Amino acid sequence: MSFKFKINKEAIPYETSLIIGKKEYILKFKYNSYDERVYVDLFNNKGEPIELSCPIIFGIPLWYNKLTDERGNFNKKYPSASLVPNTKDKNIKKITYQNIGEIEILVKEVENE
Repeated sequence: MSFKFKINKEAIPYETSLIIGKKEYILKFKYNSYDERVYVDLFNNKGEPIELSCPIIFGIPLWYNKLTDERGNFNKKYPSASLVPNTKDKNIKKITYQNIGEIEILVKEVENE
C-alpha cells in the first residue's frame, strides 16, 4: 500500500500520527531558522523517541541511513515503509520552510516486514 500526505506549513511546529504496517507512529515537524529547514522527529505510539531531528531532503527517504544494517536487516523500530519527500512536478529543489507547503511525502510500505 502507498499513499501521500502534505506537511501543514501553517501549523509548524505540530505533530501528527501515521499508521504504517499496523503500527502507529508520531511525527513531529519543526522549523530551524538557522538553516531554514524543516525537520521531523519520529516517536512510537507511546511517545518514546525513535529518531530526532531528521532533515526533510528532496528525494531522500526519511531515516534512510537507519532503516537497515550493513547486512540488510531491517530495523524494526522504524516504520516498515519508505517516506520520500517529493514535489508534485518532480522538480528537484532544496526544501525550506518557504516551500514546505509544496512538498508531498510519499509513503510506500515495504512488502516484507
